[in-house]
Amino acid sequence: MNQPVRNSFRTSDDVELSWLESGEGPTLLMLPGWSQSAAMFKEQFAGLSGRFHCLALDHRGHGESGRPAWGYRISRLAQDVREFIQHRKLDEITLLGHSMGASVMWGYWDLFGGDRLVRMVIDDEPSVLTLKDTESADSAEDAGEIFPWPALVETCDSLVSPDPIGFTRTMIENMLSDQLKPLVHEWILEENLKFPRIHAATLLFNHSLQDWRDLIPRIDLPTLIITGRKSVVPWRSQAWIHSVLPGSRLEIFEEKRGGHHFAFLENPTGFNDLVSGFMLES
Repeated sequence: MNQPVRNSFRTSDDVELSWLESGEGPTLLMLPGWSQSAAMFKEQFAGLSGRFHCLALDHRGHGESGRPAWGYRISRLAQDVREFIQHRKLDEITLLGHSMGASVMWGYWDLFGGDRLVRMVIDDEPSVLTLKDTESADSAEDAGEIFPWPALVETCDSLVSPDPIGFTRTMIENMLSDQLKPLVHEWILEENLKFPRIHAATLLFNHSLQDWRDLIPRIDLPTLIITGRKSVVPWRSQAWIHSVLPGSRLEIFEEKRGGHHFAFLENPTGFNDLVSGFMLES
């Protein structure tokens, strides 16, 4: 396995975006979640780039990408992905979105359809994070609501509070298991904090108000859905996505198999085998 190479390009609104790339073969483009970075897919580069052309993009403001004062909306991040795909002249892509990365992927589908895509991997993302008060309890369970309105406002405010680092640490710790070493926990926190907290709050607010329930059933690509039994994302919300997405496949990692929000770090071998098998299906 070759070490991934880091490169960058400029978007149409003059933001420098960074990406990692390694390997040859069928193309796998990985999109990190909210406040995460391309570097966090290190185990996927290690385990998959011997058979696949692996790329991971740092969203604007995240990782090693530029940190402009604008553009922290899912629609703009989806446009960034489009411009990156065009810049690298990628085609026949398996697009993998972890957490908010899946929301960006759905935004891409909304704007550009399946152009240049052949498969999707939805990795642990609810169809809606914040619902109207008038929605039923059953709707909330199917959607996987994580941030009822008061919790969303409180969370975004806390990200720009006097102790945003401490609040971020608590958020991250709630997503991880004790199976990961303390040094890994600290590294994940460091990667998160590369994204300025004021922009993190702006993006989280916009991200949480997206409702993809009308779009998901219209996806007509082979789709793999991955979740964890003990993830902060309710696994039943992923089962709902599977139920409305014809021909999709659902894989639930049990707790002892790394079944948390970061299954690709908690159980990289199992995760990589799953993605590899999916990409090689005829």
